[in-house]
Amino acid sequence: DVTNMTDQKLCAPSMLRIFGRSTGRENSDIVGEYIQIGAAHGRPVYRQQGSTTVIRYWPPQKRWVIDREGLRESDVCVAFAAESLDLPHPAYPHLIWSVWETTAQAHVSDTQVIAISAPGCVTIVGRDEGRENNFVNGQYSFSTVCHGRPTYFHSRGDLCIRYVKEEHCWIIAVLGQDSSCCIAYAEACTFEHPGHIELDWVFWEPVHGRFCLDPRTRAVVAPTTVRVIGRPLQAENARINGSYILAGIMEGRPAYVQPGTRNLIRYSCRTDRWLLDPDGLMEPSLASRLYYWIFRGDLNAAGERCAAFSDAGGSAHPGMSKLEWFVWESRCSRFLLDPQVRCTTAPLSIQVAGRAFSRENQFMNGEYLLAGTDLGRVFYQKLGTHTVIRFWPQRSRWLIDGMGLQRTDACSAFADCLPDSEFPGDVCSVWYVYESTRGCHFSDAAIAVFPTSGDDTMIQLDDFTISNSMCSSRLPDEAPKDLSTIRMPSILRQHGHYGA
Repeated sequence: DVTNMTDQKLCAPSMLRIFGRSTGRENSDIVGEYIQIGAAHGRPVYRQQGSTTVIRYWPPQKRWVIDREGLRESDVCVAFAAESLDLPHPAYPHLIWSVWETTAQAHVSDTQVIAISAPGCVTIVGRDEGRENNFVNGQYSFSTVCHGRPTYFHSRGDLCIRYVKEEHCWIIAVLGQDSSCCIAYAEACTFEHPGHIELDWVFWEPVHGRFCLDPRTRAVVAPTTVRVIGRPLQAENARINGSYILAGIMEGRPAYVQPGTRNLIRYSCRTDRWLLDPDGLMEPSLASRLYYWIFRGDLNAAGERCAAFSDAGGSAHPGMSKLEWFVWESRCSRFLLDPQVRCTTAPLSIQVAGRAFSRENQFMNGEYLLAGTDLGRVFYQKLGTHTVIRFWPQRSRWLIDGMGLQRTDACSAFADCLPDSEFPGDVCSVWYVYESTRGCHFSDAAIAVFPTSGDDTMIQLDDFTISNSMCSSRLPDEAPKDLSTIRMPSILRQHGHYGA
């Protein structure tokens, strides 16, 4: 039934997390984040980040199975959860998972294993500097599960975001304080995790002696850093290149600023585009707004100014290599597509490790630096060599090539990936390395590719906020809320427990 399949797909989360298998136990590597990659048998299929392992539905036995071999027609699996309620996806905490144990030669029930809808990180942005409890800004990482919902800890280790079942709300609280204390809360509504931009956060304000809605503060699931690369240094608007830090929400999407500049990447709901404006942190003057009104008949068009743009196409953030960017060229007074310009979440450097030194093509081991873009993706080059790791779109593969950039699929090693893979560490197969004795590429499960750099700026998120007059955290077409209608949870009413 096509309609039923569509409805199920719509209600399935785009990502889920397996949690609870103790480290050291057999098959503990099933723990981690899984991304929806498609559907089979009318149910979503999820793949574990950086591996071939998938979670899929097996109709003959009415089971959700975790399978290391990827998507296939088989009941062989490393773990499964039986269900009889015709659930549309596996992210239900009440499901009991059974995991294969060699000593028992059977799948053994492990009640600690839980599948939930929960991203790895949630970021709080928008609480203004100088306001009470502005230290809530920053990134929170998944830590544990409580009441069937995820709990997140701030990167500093002093705050958490957790679910309060009695009041059906999410709270931001200081770790170690009484469970009835909180800094801020948001009604949970139907959301399974706190990283939804639609949630309205209400903060304790000592000046007013009550909780007050802060429409600028939002929780978002988005990368904390994106990088714009590929614009030639000698070209006009080359200053768009560089790393940008998540700084706030504008028109319902994340906005990024480049440290030390006025550069801004933001979303425009008016044109459904991502705009990259080198002077984006300056508001349009009255003169410029009148200019646009006289010549374009649109008083708001000045706010659409930019040096480059990309059609958003439903993307949640701009850090996706599939987006194509049009850059302003003064010589022809229009925007032109620059296929080399990409905005990505790829790290600045990566490490290839695991190829035995006694085996052929061991030269691939080592550190690689982000060197540019090729065929719509980033590529990396090994220090002091011609060896590169590049994307081959025809087969959706990352290739390790000792001959540099080529327009061929000839390579020393390859690994399959999804079409939206951002860097060579995000693959969905083992690496295959060419062996001349065999005359073909042969699998080597020991090879791993992983980032060796984090955010290159090393700047705290709460160092960046977009000015009040520029930032619009409210979702498009949302009516202002009446604070008198906000219900204060009973456990939050205890005076004197509300902040640091």
